[in-house]
Amino acid sequence: MKFPVCDFAESEEGFYSQCASCPIEPNKAGCALDALDDGTYLFTGETPHGGVKAVFYFKNDAGDQVAKQEAVHVEIHEFDDDDLLVAILYGMVDPEGMIYLKKSGN
Repeated sequence: MKFPVCDFAESEEGFYSQCASCPIEPNKAGCALDALDDGTYLFTGETPHGGVKAVFYFKNDAGDQVAKQEAVHVEIHEFDDDDLLVAILYGMVDPEGMIYLKKSGN
């Protein structure tokens, strides 16, 4: 699972992304994410579970939504063409910014 793809670093197999500690600001060239007004981040493109977009919710230990650089947890919702939820993934962000994920059950 290698996703999203950006210009900062190649995601390693088994890791979802390196977004949390990435120095490239969302909405700038080279970043795979767009920062939305509600504090979430949008990826547009093919997702690992057959979706066409994903919304990233970065959170701190208290469960509060935070900027990606401050995150220790991430929740990622993948959506299909009809805007139906196809997968929810939960992850921990380590100090290197890697995100380890566990897929939700059906």
